[in-house]
Amino acid sequence: MVTPTTGDYDLKKVLSYIETNKNRYREILEQLVRIPSVSAEGYPVEEVLRSAEATCNAMRGAGLQNVKMLTVPGVHPYAYGEWLGTKGAPTVLLYGHHDVQPPGRDEKWLSPAFEPTLRRDGRLYGRGSVDDKAGVMVHIAAIDAYLQTHGSLPVNVKFLVEGEEEIGSEHLGAFLRKYRKMMKADFIVLTDTGNLETGLPSLTYQLRGIVAAEIEVRSLDHPLHSGMWGGPVPDPVIAISKILGGLLKEDGTIDIPGFYKNVRKLTARERARLRTLPFNEKSFRTDGGLVTGLKLNGEKQYTVYERLWTRPALTVIALEASPIRGSSNQIVDSARARVSVRIVPNQDADKMLNLLVRRLAANPPWGVQVTVKPLGAVPWWTTNPEGPAFEAAARALQKGYGRKAVFIGAGGTIGFVEPFARELGGAPALLLGVEDPICNAHSENESLCLDDWYKGMKSAVYLYEELSRCPR
Repeated sequence: MVTPTTGDYDLKKVLSYIETNKNRYREILEQLVRIPSVSAEGYPVEEVLRSAEATCNAMRGAGLQNVKMLTVPGVHPYAYGEWLGTKGAPTVLLYGHHDVQPPGRDEKWLSPAFEPTLRRDGRLYGRGSVDDKAGVMVHIAAIDAYLQTHGSLPVNVKFLVEGEEEIGSEHLGAFLRKYRKMMKADFIVLTDTGNLETGLPSLTYQLRGIVAAEIEVRSLDHPLHSGMWGGPVPDPVIAISKILGGLLKEDGTIDIPGFYKNVRKLTARERARLRTLPFNEKSFRTDGGLVTGLKLNGEKQYTVYERLWTRPALTVIALEASPIRGSSNQIVDSARARVSVRIVPNQDADKMLNLLVRRLAANPPWGVQVTVKPLGAVPWWTTNPEGPAFEAAARALQKGYGRKAVFIGAGGTIGFVEPFARELGGAPALLLGVEDPICNAHSENESLCLDDWYKGMKSAVYLYEELSRCPR
């Protein structure tokens, strides 16, 4: 075990620099948000390339060295920069992503999705404003502040910003095979998660995985007049609705044989940790925009946090048949849907995907033709949030936010974490971020709480200093 010795840093001077330059950092963030770096199929790949170039420029502006795009054939580019000038200090691998989700329904946005808009509520609106361009800028700001005030960092850093996180990091294995030697580090810090509440700093120690598949139901080779053919001819929309509706039981649990077989039960200590967290159902409903009278789904013997973070969840993420606008009285020829399932320890991602595919294809109603295409599987991740690195992170967050940090799970998925933590020999992975319950990540009107963002920058300043003294 090595405990490095680093130089003395005047953190008040570093924090003062951030305070003085926070509007400049916001302007850089706004420039990044204006780039529609949607990594999903069907969107311009040139914009993701432009986003990677802009991210590299921000890294250079902060003083990082060896800045470049890292590429793998057929993969959206990663942005990379490093600062390795502190002899004897640990190396921290910083991670974020510059790609974003599609904007969704334009008419639902209160301002254009890719035109960052600051409103009176103190939030910056725009796609990617919080997920994850703000997370990237947290470290750009902290690095810039240290280098401008001291000419060095308390730790060595390698900063990797991915370009395909929002589509499941499909080529992460190929990336690791090519660049694994470059990625060696003592600690991993990811700024792509969120806080339990606005203003409440949170460390995430568990992520759900995800499996997804696409189903097409077909009954005709072309649409038919519903008056001339309706009745004896099955409607593929109703058929796919029956299939999708059968995936859940009345209580919201997943009706796929064998799906819960290997779900790991929480220990008494884990359940006790979760039950110490603050929860207000009224706030939960308000933050999520739940309609009046909506019942909460899932296994009632588990708390809401347990259902969100430690139990599987199935969602129909897309449904396509015929648009309402321009619709006519006809039986459509086919209908399609995409289904995703969040998986948890100790479910095997590939096996769960196979179970989902088999369930979607089983017993099609009325003899309709069913085609199911698997879309991908990303494993879950969990760690024990104890030890010097987690203690250091908790101290840094408390200093940055002025509130004691809490340890939480997250219902989402980040494909980067598990393979990189494994590749680095179990290096502690510290997941923290600036999302909050009302940020609308992945939805219309995505937004960033600027106050929490500035606190995140300050926390990063403290984190680098804390990790410089952390045994490894």
